[in-house]
Amino acid sequence: MKTGIIFLLSIMLIVSAAHAAEKKDVWAPVTPGPFTTFTAPVIDQGKFSIQPLYFFNIARGIFNGERHYSSLPSKDSKYQLQIQLYTTYGLIPCVEINAQPSWQISNIKVGEKSAESTAFADFPMNIRYCGVEESSWCPRITGMFMVKLPTGKFQKSDPEKLGGDLPGTGSTDYTYGLSFTKGIKPVLWHIDLLYANSPQPVRIDGIKTKFDDTYTVNSAFEWLITEKIDIMSELNWNIQGDKKLDGDWAPDTGKSFLIWGTGIGYSEKDWQMLVGYQRTLLGENVDANDTIAATVIVTF
Repeated sequence: MKTGIIFLLSIMLIVSAAHAAEKKDVWAPVTPGPFTTFTAPVIDQGKFSIQPLYFFNIARGIFNGERHYSSLPSKDSKYQLQIQLYTTYGLIPCVEINAQPSWQISNIKVGEKSAESTAFADFPMNIRYCGVEESSWCPRITGMFMVKLPTGKFQKSDPEKLGGDLPGTGSTDYTYGLSFTKGIKPVLWHIDLLYANSPQPVRIDGIKTKFDDTYTVNSAFEWLITEKIDIMSELNWNIQGDKKLDGDWAPDTGKSFLIWGTGIGYSEKDWQMLVGYQRTLLGENVDANDTIAATVIVTF
């Protein structure tokens, strides 16, 4: 928590120091944005937006604790539909608040056994402050603070569900981040730098579990081929160290992934949409997924 507070204060110093950046010759078209990467622009005061996101994950294999890839056996399969609802409200000028409940349906087949499960996942909420407006030389810069509440089931798995009924982690996480957006016609560029920690250990199936810190770097671009149509591509890198179980570090229990995504977007003034594809390129203790993704953003 102390590290996070220092990081957040650093964010505020950076954005405050640069707030006087000259704003001219700025190209800032309306676009749907990427699937995962946060963009720096925030919603106007008093405006409200709703954004359902759909991710249909098809596991082709797994990356183990040593980051080695292995394909699923021929008789095994794993499919998952994640439905997220990202809602945004413009609280005051340059400040927005967001909530993102999510729900998932998993269908897993291992040998002759198969199982389907549905569950709500953990619940993140965040507040974002745009402290630096874009200028001819400076990107738009937005600071973020997020809290993830442990609303998803995280222990006492039903053996008949084959591991598909535990979408939660059990921990309350705090995330601090910076988002950058710069338009260099005809391309919009986005970068995220995020740090998250779980200050308190949790007891999972009787084991005292402490999650290590998590670091995330997201980068994306949107290339506008017309005023309303864009092609998006993004890379999402996330790494979390090994867990501490009952006071001892457990090797090969961390998680990491590198995901590439692409899509095509369409934009009107008050609504935008994006459809595309994501693929897990590298990872540790994660599924190797191919994902069909779609989202629509409507602003009121």
